[in-house]
Amino acid sequence: MGTVSKKLEQQTEKDSAPREDEERFAQLERELRAYKERWQAIVANPFMGITVLDKNQYFVGANSTYQVMVGYTEDELKKLTPLDITPAIDREINRTLFRELQQGIRQHYELTKRLQRKDGELIWVQLYVFGIPDRGSVGMSVDITEKMKAQQAVQAAQEQLARSAHVSRMGAMTASIAHEINQPLAAIVANGSAGLRWLARTPPDLGEVRKSFEETVREGQRAADVVRSVRSMFKSEEELVHVSIDLNQVIREVLALVQGTLQRQGIVVRTELDEMLASVTGSPVQLQQVLFNLLSNAIEAMEPVAERVILIKTKLGESREIHVAVEDSGSGIEQKDMDRIFSSFFTTKMDGMGMGLSICRSIIESHGGRLWATPRQPRGTIFRFTLPAA
Repeated sequence: MGTVSKKLEQQTEKDSAPREDEERFAQLERELRAYKERWQAIVANPFMGITVLDKNQYFVGANSTYQVMVGYTEDELKKLTPLDITPAIDREINRTLFRELQQGIRQHYELTKRLQRKDGELIWVQLYVFGIPDRGSVGMSVDITEKMKAQQAVQAAQEQLARSAHVSRMGAMTASIAHEINQPLAAIVANGSAGLRWLARTPPDLGEVRKSFEETVREGQRAADVVRSVRSMFKSEEELVHVSIDLNQVIREVLALVQGTLQRQGIVVRTELDEMLASVTGSPVQLQQVLFNLLSNAIEAMEPVAERVILIKTKLGESREIHVAVEDSGSGIEQKDMDRIFSSFFTTKMDGMGMGLSICRSIIESHGGRLWATPRQPRGTIFRFTLPAA
């Protein structure tokens, strides 16, 4: 009897095993279906572009939102990588991030970037990318073009307002300086003319000539005092204090200030900064002013050309001199004007004042260095300056 009971128990266990497997399989099927439905709901999201890339960064799939965003069909995208629809200026950082995903250095990244639609229009997207080990990656993109345009419009308006205020202040200040200097100059001319008249007499009245010359000297000294006073107005206490400066850091700070202009004008900036660079002693404010002016000139020089590249280099010379170069691919400067551009009031710009480069040279020379310009081949200009290492 015990043997029969044991056999029945074994048979029951055999019969229940397939049922448990069937229930487990049915449960997995339900979970898979729910997972698929959730994924389809995410992909169908009308506010976010979803893309899947293989391990070589080619598009495997893209939802309809992304296709509308970039103007390509899914079949067209499968022949491309994200780099193919990324402007040249933004490709290097994308390559770096892709490589770090492939190498497992990072598992995800977030990036604000531009994409070039099929019709050539540039759009801005906020991109979130998650790596899939040995598979590729999944990306989620949100179109923020209108937001970026609004921010750029505000920034452009602020920059224009700052420039207008600067020009207004410069105009008022120039008029005031001209008035102050014009008075002693007029007196010098009047005294010189009087002295000539006294000399022309027969016999010459040397006493009056002496008085005219003495008055001329006094007025000349007055003009010199005005110039000295004007120069002191441009020196704040911060500028007069010389401290140890990391020129590479100054360059990065100035690049951050003009980043908006560089992006709007599609300018690529490359840097070759010597990380072992020695520090210099000087005024951070004044050296920022020099670099800002050189960069602004480079940006303006490239307005008429298609290829817009700025290269900034620093290195330590053999004689313990810091060398800095700012190269642009702009329209260039005629050879005959290479030295004249540093003269006060000489300008090659229609609306220029001819003071920027003159002030830059004065600042560099006051720091014990020198500033000059040379043509760049095949096109453009290289501004170079040296400063003694601290």
